[in-house]
Amino acid sequence: MKTIDIASRFQIPQPVSVEPFGGGLLHATHIVRTNDGAFVLQRLHPVTSDAAIQDARVVGEFLASRGFQVPVPRLSKDGAVLARDGGDRWRLYPMIVGEAFDVVRGPEMAREAGRIVGEMHRHLRELDYEPRGSIPHFHDTAFVVGELRSVVDQLPRSVGRIGRRIVDELPALIVDECSARESKGVIHADLKISNLLFADGRAVAVIDMDTLMAHFRVIDLGDAFRSWCATSTEDDPGLDFNSDLFTAAVDGYARGFSGAVDSQLFLRATQQIGWELAARFLIDVVRDDYFGFDARRYPSRRDHNMARAIAQFRLGEAVARFRRMV
Repeated sequence: MKTIDIASRFQIPQPVSVEPFGGGLLHATHIVRTNDGAFVLQRLHPVTSDAAIQDARVVGEFLASRGFQVPVPRLSKDGAVLARDGGDRWRLYPMIVGEAFDVVRGPEMAREAGRIVGEMHRHLRELDYEPRGSIPHFHDTAFVVGELRSVVDQLPRSVGRIGRRIVDELPALIVDECSARESKGVIHADLKISNLLFADGRAVAVIDMDTLMAHFRVIDLGDAFRSWCATSTEDDPGLDFNSDLFTAAVDGYARGFSGAVDSQLFLRATQQIGWELAARFLIDVVRDDYFGFDARRYPSRRDHNMARAIAQFRLGEAVARFRRMV
């Protein structure tokens, strides 16, 4: 079936054209143009469950009802959140106008990013909902440590010391209900800067709601700060932590959340998530079956995973040094 016919199965004005859009690595994305606005149509990758799309609709409608801009999936003409074409699944949502960035370009962008995430968290505190499509063991740091412990003796010598330090030291960093000082609630779980949209220097929307889960909001922030405040790419052995970006982002978050913030707790969670990611890379050094790799720069997935693990471990160390200074 043609993509324009797929788009016509949703509750939108009659499509005029459908064209490939963007360069996403997971879903096949198209822009649908009508005489009454544009929409985004995606053929979903199998890794995204039907339940995750339903989560995105429930949470998206809740946030939209409070004036917060997120992509809310439109229903098909038969009332379903997805349209099916053979083995393919399709979803559609209104296009949000804004620009995405791959890196944080300075403190003002970090402050705006923090503000919009703070606003989202403030609204989500009022939502009583348990996501049903969460990725198993995603941000389950204790589980990841256990998996690393089972393979740590098989690691190459060059990264074995890092693996053993993570196994020994990461459990003490894990944020629990006592240290978070709140119960788990709905979080985004993938707040890399490219999942925020900006217009005229202001953050205007949060997108990509496929990873919603129940966790502590500080875990959302740890994941965000790990990526926003890194000084280079995730596999750069010289990776460091930009404290100016962190300070600006926390300031913005405090404004958006309208509540007390705890920089020490935020940094603890940032180190936790950085070392959790390093652990996942190390696990894949042994199992060699999960992460993609850049074959132009690395001879194998194992080599790229070792570089990424070293970089993320060092980022965690940099966060720990800054934490001692705060």
